[in-house]
Amino acid sequence: MMRIVFVDDDVNVLHALRRTMHSMRSEWTMEYVTSGPEALQSLAKTPAEVIVSDMRMPGMDGWQLLAEVKTLYPQTVRLVLSGYADSGSIMRLVGTAHQYIAKPGESMILKTAIAQTQLMRGLLANDELAFLVGNVGTLPSFPKAFQEISSCLRQPNATVTDAARIISRDVAMTANIMKLVNSAFFGARRQVASVDRAVAFLGLDTLTALVLGHGLFQSAGSNGMEALWQHSFKTAMAARAIAIHEKLPAHRVEEAFLTGMLHDVGRVVFATRTGKASAPATSDGTAEQIEKHHADVGGYLLGLWGFPSQVVAAVALHHTPSRRADAGLDSTVLVHIADRLAQRQGESLLDPKALGIEPGLLESLGLTDRLPPWAAAVDAIEDQQKTSGTN
Repeated sequence: MMRIVFVDDDVNVLHALRRTMHSMRSEWTMEYVTSGPEALQSLAKTPAEVIVSDMRMPGMDGWQLLAEVKTLYPQTVRLVLSGYADSGSIMRLVGTAHQYIAKPGESMILKTAIAQTQLMRGLLANDELAFLVGNVGTLPSFPKAFQEISSCLRQPNATVTDAARIISRDVAMTANIMKLVNSAFFGARRQVASVDRAVAFLGLDTLTALVLGHGLFQSAGSNGMEALWQHSFKTAMAARAIAIHEKLPAHRVEEAFLTGMLHDVGRVVFATRTGKASAPATSDGTAEQIEKHHADVGGYLLGLWGFPSQVVAAVALHHTPSRRADAGLDSTVLVHIADRLAQRQGESLLDPKALGIEPGLLESLGLTDRLPPWAAAVDAIEDQQKTSGTN
């Protein structure tokens, strides 16, 4: 049974939480404490899968508590439930809390966030992977992209378009900025599904403060990162091309690009530990472990960060789309195909088996005849990129 510790110095808030969570007592073991030190004592006796903390508390505040929990118990999911957030406090929490939930708010939001962590944990094969993901605060960017965004934001004539173009081409920057904008940190009224909109929502002044003042983006070692950077962008462009070819709604086209960009985010998680995106990272020291687990790790991270379920599923299942719950040409199938087409080395043969498309997938969906026009659409986009000189 999943164990959750709630922390708030206001006993009235704790009483309200107890009433709210009463219906979950058969599924979750819950403890309610009034301070950070008390929470740490509780965790020392019995570890918890989730901790939910207020931000402003006397003595040890929420940031200090969650920073300590991150160090001592990285596998514990860290949620903030608070009605207070100045910009400095927010930026301290960006690398410490998995999600920020505003209060007062709907109890269902908190219940859903906790339940999501329980569901996501089932993705991981072992506690070592949960430990790895739990250590991640923000993801490291490819050095070239980091230099470009830093230089861009220092220019007096920088534009939202310039910044969004750079961010949208880097896996880590995309994940970091989308996590932030779609949390209660900035109170977006509806889910933001594209980097363009995220940057426009924040504005250049806020983005500059986040990046140059608070270090929202950090540079990583370059081992293996450039290849990942390029492949992720190619997959995102391919997913967008297929979505446009299929005349999907605009929000689905945006989602296709975002999911394509993030599909290998699990490799970036491994890179936070090894400095490499495709190198040994788990206990048995084999590169095969990354190939086996990067999709699950990526899905788990995005789930913890509160990304939409369809994006989480597409990332977690992009190698095995037949395991999805949805039907038809959903994001999981679309990104799976885009990933395979982005791996092509220019060969004209469009054999699903040779491309590595999951056996029987296209046949089961009645989409076998779509592969040639999809490939043509992807090739056209790539040709356009080469002609325009975009790398």
